[in-house]
Amino acid sequence: MTLQEEFGDDQLVNIYWHVSDSYQIPGGSARASLYGVGGIPEVDFDAVIKVIGAGGSSYGVYQSHILTRLAVETPVIITSTGYVTDGGGTVTATFKAVDTVTHGPMTAQFVVVEEMSPSYPWSAREVATPATVNLSAAGDSAVVTRDFDIAWGPEGEMRVVIFLEDPSPWEIVNAALMPDPFSVEMATTLYAKEIGYLETATYPATVENVGTADDVITVSIAQDILPDGVGPTDWEASFREPGGSWLTDPTEFTVDAGEELALEVRFIDNIGTTAGMALTTLHAQSGGNPGRMAETAFSTFVETPSLLLVADDSGWGFHTYWEEPLSDLGLSARVWVTDEIGRPDVDVLSSYWTVLWTNGGGNAFDLTYEDEDAMTAYLDGGGNLYLSSMNYLSSRTGMTTMISDYLHISSWTDDVGAFVVEGVTGDEISDGMVLTSLYYPVANSGDAMVLNSPAETIFTSTAGIQGLKVAEGGHKIVFTTFPYEAVSLTDPDPSNRTTLLARIMDWLAPMAGVEEGEIHRLAIAPNFPNPFNPVTKIAYTVPSGAERVTLTVHDVSGRVVCSLVDEALPAGPALAVWDGKDDAGHRLASGVYFARVSAGSESAFTKMTLLK
Repeated sequence: MTLQEEFGDDQLVNIYWHVSDSYQIPGGSARASLYGVGGIPEVDFDAVIKVIGAGGSSYGVYQSHILTRLAVETPVIITSTGYVTDGGGTVTATFKAVDTVTHGPMTAQFVVVEEMSPSYPWSAREVATPATVNLSAAGDSAVVTRDFDIAWGPEGEMRVVIFLEDPSPWEIVNAALMPDPFSVEMATTLYAKEIGYLETATYPATVENVGTADDVITVSIAQDILPDGVGPTDWEASFREPGGSWLTDPTEFTVDAGEELALEVRFIDNIGTTAGMALTTLHAQSGGNPGRMAETAFSTFVETPSLLLVADDSGWGFHTYWEEPLSDLGLSARVWVTDEIGRPDVDVLSSYWTVLWTNGGGNAFDLTYEDEDAMTAYLDGGGNLYLSSMNYLSSRTGMTTMISDYLHISSWTDDVGAFVVEGVTGDEISDGMVLTSLYYPVANSGDAMVLNSPAETIFTSTAGIQGLKVAEGGHKIVFTTFPYEAVSLTDPDPSNRTTLLARIMDWLAPMAGVEEGEIHRLAIAPNFPNPFNPVTKIAYTVPSGAERVTLTVHDVSGRVVCSLVDEALPAGPALAVWDGKDDAGHRLASGVYFARVSAGSESAFTKMTLLK
């Protein structure tokens, strides 16, 4: 978390004044001279506290100074209206005393800042002529208007910073950001759905005008990711206002300031022959300032389980090491790159059947306590999680609820690593596995764990336990302290990356059956035995309130080869037996088949292998 995220724009306003580089402006030179800048970098808090450098402890040092200044109450509040675009801008600021003002004549400053890059955030780019403000008693006010000439060809987002300073002695009395008159936000409560062939998924969405002016917002929709060979009319996406006509072309909507536009997004499988994932993105663009946009992406999984791959690896891009195993297993995943999209909250996680979360070679400190809260809430709702993070435990200074109550780890040893980890004989995931050469693309420096029940050991090394699984409370967890990306892709079965993921996914399949008196949710368990010849058993759960349930067997092309169940059944655990034959009684060829249980609009499946 950054200091800006911690305190927010209402408590912390930043200006990056450049000195002696290509972004230096006259106003920046004057500010450096005014503050007597010596060493660089220098941070001045309200022109009262000066810090030259801070080394690796900058967060804590800066945080303490911010808290010190926030404890000083300001006698003046600042409100403003206006706009700033590529063509120019204007700001009207009102300075109102809310208490007795002991400062003498104060100077109001108006600065346009631009977000140049992550290295140069909110850089000062233009300074307007200052104004003198005199306030004395509570209720006194002054109004100042300033115009801006934006002539440098900005490429990043711009904002206007207003601050009031007392020149004798130098002190910032208060500061504020001008609200954006044109700004758009989008939200949803559902990010993913699973559907069967020829079915439809519908998602809610809201577009909010969070600016200070009425606006005309253009909404459009796009299919950003589709399986090979599938076109946008094969898998169709559209949107509408509830009860209105479905739209596919960009459409304008008038939305007053502070108001919301309710929308629905619809996805339809029109072909019924291809399994996979579609990523459908809804866009909203301000008419008043076309640079203000918002979007939300929806993942629809056709005849495949909904998977979210959280790439939380500090931008290393190691999530690409998951692509081939997922493809080989016929699976699709929505890739959520935290450095690009931000941290996934519980609404995002809860939309998916299983979450795959990897730190790769990144900094496990990026995995925040808020992330842990989102994970545990997701698990409480029946989610499944595979967490691959070699330094997650060593990034924590002490025990957390996630570690003690969900992973059931009692203690750990930091950064022990190993180039070989071995599976546990008889374990559904790791039996017979010897994972070697855990050094590329990142060397294994994972932690060693000591476990409490019900956590079970699934991988060990000479350093100790480096993998666990937990099944309780309707959810399942797999946690490895070695990086999944470093497992060989080419070693013989079962000791390779693809087989490891296949076994994890099989084990994470929804648990069939819950105790009497609880609400039953649709689920299907891995068939047993698997592989099989000639007979296998399929356990599934009939959800509460279902009028009818079907259980069908499909071949790899999606064609139904056998219908096992099509009737009304009581909610709760159920069991079916399949003898490897089609509906005509003919024995089927060896290969991969899928059992699919459906009730209403919900469905779940498991993969089966028939051997002869």
